[in-house]
Amino acid sequence: MSEPLSERELIKLQIQAYEFYAGLIDRAVVSGAHDAKMPKWDEQRAVEYHDLAEQLRQRLAELEATDEQALDTPGTTPVVANGEPATS
Repeated sequence: MSEPLSERELIKLQIQAYEFYAGLIDRAVVSGAHDAKMPKWDEQRAVEYHDLAEQLRQRLAELEATDEQALDTPGTTPVVANGEPATS
């Protein structure tokens, strides 16, 4: 069994996911690739994902500056940009 992800790794994975989906939306909707019709995705959603990724980067930087040890403990719950645990 693999070891649990640290808080740092968990935040970095969330940043990658938001950036991936923002880029996907940008290419499919904003760039007008094949006149894609994606009702749940629009230019605003891509902007929101970019913003969420940036907020997570800031949170990671703050944690690295103030509580380096906390980032190396196992991360148990995904964290959204506002610093609160994600809820289902």
